[in-house]
Amino acid sequence: MKTIVAISSPVGTGGIGIIRMSGDDVISIANKVFEPRQYLNIDVYPLMMHFGTFIGLDFKDKGYMVYFPKEKAFTCEPTIEFYLHGGVRIMKGAVDRIVKEGARVAQPGEFTKRAYINGRMSLSDAEGVTEMISSQSAAGLRAAYRLMTGLVGKKIDEISYKLTDLISALEASLDYPEEMEDEVLPALKTEVPTILASVNELIASAKSGRMARDGILVAIAGHVNAGKSSLLNALLGQDRAIVTDVPGTTRDTIEASIEVDGVLINLVDTAGIRETNEKIEGIGIERAKQSIENADLVLYVIDSTDNTAFPELEKLLENKKVFRVYNKMDSPQCLSLPEAEDNVFHISAKTGEGIVQLKHAIVSLYTDGLVDGGEIITSERHLDALKRAADNLESALKNMSTTIDCILIDLRNALECLGEINGKNVTEDVVDSIFKNFCVGK
Repeated sequence: MKTIVAISSPVGTGGIGIIRMSGDDVISIANKVFEPRQYLNIDVYPLMMHFGTFIGLDFKDKGYMVYFPKEKAFTCEPTIEFYLHGGVRIMKGAVDRIVKEGARVAQPGEFTKRAYINGRMSLSDAEGVTEMISSQSAAGLRAAYRLMTGLVGKKIDEISYKLTDLISALEASLDYPEEMEDEVLPALKTEVPTILASVNELIASAKSGRMARDGILVAIAGHVNAGKSSLLNALLGQDRAIVTDVPGTTRDTIEASIEVDGVLINLVDTAGIRETNEKIEGIGIERAKQSIENADLVLYVIDSTDNTAFPELEKLLENKKVFRVYNKMDSPQCLSLPEAEDNVFHISAKTGEGIVQLKHAIVSLYTDGLVDGGEIITSERHLDALKRAADNLESALKNMSTTIDCILIDLRNALECLGEINGKNVTEDVVDSIFKNFCVGK
């Protein structure tokens, strides 16, 4: 494959900028564009930083060069990186000079794609690279790291190996039915449910995986003047929303995020739900209803000094995960309230009472869905493949009373679906669609 080059550091002014070059011609190109002060042979001295001068088309810069032989390189190809001053003009000029000497500009994700094609990593490992780059929380980073380093792929391989062994035994029983059927068929009835359980466990982890990647979406809802905006400010630890005694102060949704125990929590403060003839407030209430519909969790803020029932709001919260949050516990006018329990909280947004406990309870939505060992599914592509594998395994269970040929079809289809995750059975179009979402230079 032709030698490629790209800027691997963020675009903009900085102390250091990185140019990455990969392919069989990197040494010959480097000899034309870089003059090491020590005049060392970089092929003899790999993995060392050589100080010297980069010679652009119309400029020069002092910097460093490192040569990675293919067995040590990310792409499994000879690779050279230049570390120059991080100016936009320097970076662009360096790429232009290298292209003039025979390289071409890399496509998005092409370095990682070459690592996949050359066997350095599986397809799921490669997807973990871009998730690492885009992660916004520690939980997201941890999940992406397990994906990038092959831990999720290893779990998929373990399931696939069990399925492969079962398929091999069934195929052998077709050739030697009298000797093997009595041994294979009973094992089939125990092994398929075990494999299906492992697949379903990963599917169940996808909710936590989405929360790790995107955060937990939490809508703060309630009647006017219940203290929704005060709760938002208390959770954030800053005055993000305007708070007054005037009913209907919040007209539109207000969004903000915090990280708690490494998990991103995306908060949406909504307008108070009530009947109104005021046009602008009415639009805000409709948006509040939409936020409630989309939320992973609704914090239903209730004024602990007011026992008025709000049936319209209660109806909106049906079939939603809801924490009933009784606010204003600092007030002497507090009424008799339900006991605090898993989904009932007593707080004071004014004094901060109960806020820490509420934060940890929100994070538990993520931690409760974790799989033993920490592997969670963060990719929609992986989730789709797992669901199709589960469908085929369930079909195999239903076909236990039919012929072995029918069972084999379902098991082979399940194995094929699992193979899509690590790239062992995937089309070129799928591979291209994955890597086009990468940044250039990675």
